[in-house]
Amino acid sequence: MTPSFAARSDHDQLEHGLDFAPKFDADGLIPCITTHADTGEVLMFAFMNELALTQTIETGYVHYWSRSRQKLWKKGESSGMSQKVTQMLTDCDQDCIVVKVTLGTAATGDSASCHVGYRNCFYRQIPIGSLPEQGPIQLARVQEKVYDPDAVYGQQ
Repeated sequence: MTPSFAARSDHDQLEHGLDFAPKFDADGLIPCITTHADTGEVLMFAFMNELALTQTIETGYVHYWSRSRQKLWKKGESSGMSQKVTQMLTDCDQDCIVVKVTLGTAATGDSASCHVGYRNCFYRQIPIGSLPEQGPIQLARVQEKVYDPDAVYGQQ
């Protein structure tokens, strides 16, 4: 059974009511922040379209819309590192989704969310406190890779 979303109405209904009326942007997308259910660690950020949101609700596994590939994508479909939903939340004006998940593991025994080999997609830190006099701001890597993406996905 396909869920139906409520029509967006007045702010009082959006902010205090219980009808789910997600606000998709002009491209038909809604932002989704994915966190680890046990640790609260932010794993990734992606977008969902109406189909991805519906499939996530129906199956209990996270689906996203890939803007670069212009297609629906079930997380873990090719890697095995799926994201099973434990809780799904929307914000006060229903224009952002937070999904809390547990992670599946790849055939290699690895459990992660980032397609380039890190546990999560936020593996670089932005320095705070001063700007360089010349050149670009330099990031600092704050994680080590936990798996080899070529072993999981093949040559990319």
